[in-house]
Amino acid sequence: IITWTTEPKSSDVRKAAQIVLISLFELNTPEFTMLLGALPKTFQDGATRLLHNHLKNSSNTSVGSPSNTVGRTPSRHPSSRTSPLTSPTNCSHGGLSPSMLDYDTENLNSDEIYSSLRGVTEAIEKFSFRSQEDLNEPIKRDGKKDSDIVSRDDGVASPATDMRGSSDVVEGGRMALDNKTSLLNTQPPRAFSGPRAREYNPYPYTDTISAYDKTALKEAVFDDDMDQLRDVPIDHSDLVADLLKELSNHNERVEERKGALLELLKITREDNLGVWEEHFKTILLLLLETLGDKDHSIRALALRVLREILRNQPARFKNYAELTIMKTLEAHKDSHKEVVRAAEEAASTLASSIHPEQCIKVLCPIIQTADYPINLAAIKMQTKVIERISKESLHQLLQDIIPGLLQGYDNTESSVRKASVFCLVAIYSVIGEELKPHLAQLTGSKMKLLNLYIKRAQTTNSNSSSSSDVSTHS
Repeated sequence: IITWTTEPKSSDVRKAAQIVLISLFELNTPEFTMLLGALPKTFQDGATRLLHNHLKNSSNTSVGSPSNTVGRTPSRHPSSRTSPLTSPTNCSHGGLSPSMLDYDTENLNSDEIYSSLRGVTEAIEKFSFRSQEDLNEPIKRDGKKDSDIVSRDDGVASPATDMRGSSDVVEGGRMALDNKTSLLNTQPPRAFSGPRAREYNPYPYTDTISAYDKTALKEAVFDDDMDQLRDVPIDHSDLVADLLKELSNHNERVEERKGALLELLKITREDNLGVWEEHFKTILLLLLETLGDKDHSIRALALRVLREILRNQPARFKNYAELTIMKTLEAHKDSHKEVVRAAEEAASTLASSIHPEQCIKVLCPIIQTADYPINLAAIKMQTKVIERISKESLHQLLQDIIPGLLQGYDNTESSVRKASVFCLVAIYSVIGEELKPHLAQLTGSKMKLLNLYIKRAQTTNSNSSSSSDVSTHS
């Protein structure tokens, strides 16, 4: 249920889960508090923030006057039935009963109800912030009777510092809960004329975490559809849908689309599974289409966002590798250096993110058929891919790789020739002398140059102290 309160795909599910969680909390606060204590911290934090918001918003109306007290149907279940999730702490009162907060308002006067609620407030707050290790330690009591404590408390809620510093707070969360709730269920009959109400203020959480603290809310985001909840952050799925709508205005609203891309860049860096499950394909296709935008700053920014998605969601590109690689390589033809630089960075990330074999199969035909500068970008990208491929896989792909590199070694552009040599050196560093049979058509001078670069790479990388040179042709 706590997980469903952050369901990214459905606000209805989030809202329903939040209602259930709050209802469980109000139904039996001590038992629910101990149940939370048995859960991992992530779930505790998520539930605590939700309940904190609810209590903060309801406290303004719940404790405004003595008449605003809890009124639930009286129930007299014996308090000996223990919860399976109760603390291992031993105490004379036994386990907590599911009916311990069934207040009999007709048998308590207003002062006693407020005093008792104040005691429960202190006990639950103390219990909530105790670690499981603390609960396993022996509980010490201060020797004061419950009635003494109740008689000295005259309010339902006070600042957390007063609660923690008060000498009236009973040592040990579990014992205190037993004492206070037992008191509420065992008071002698007295007349009470105040009206009954459904809501009450069990205790004020003392968290100082702001609802807008994104770091604190990283693991739990709650919906703002409920009247009880306020100050709730925007749901990312809804936000992304709005951003995509803005990005669909191609060649228009430049500043607005820049803002949308920057916002998308921020979201990309966050771990939000629901956003990518729902919107990945649409985001990718819109970004690739935006690479043809008239404004160069928009094109560069789209490449930056694409690169960030590649870094954070690489597995999702499996079915879109060819399209993404081709569009990124085409961006190297851009007349603006800012765009070309962004394209180079994106291509480098592509080479590190997509499966090596898949990447090489896409790059080989591009290297053989594309013109400058796309062929240059493809060769550089292939060099980076070869650095992370296994020897066995590279052997199987050599027949596809070598022709394009030999062709590039003869290219009229010196940068393409140099890139081809570097790629051959990278291949040699993986398979060594086994590259030799594939270089038969190279001239002697080209083999000498290649051999020189291989030696230089070996010296630089210190991979081998005695490696054979690639034989040159006479």
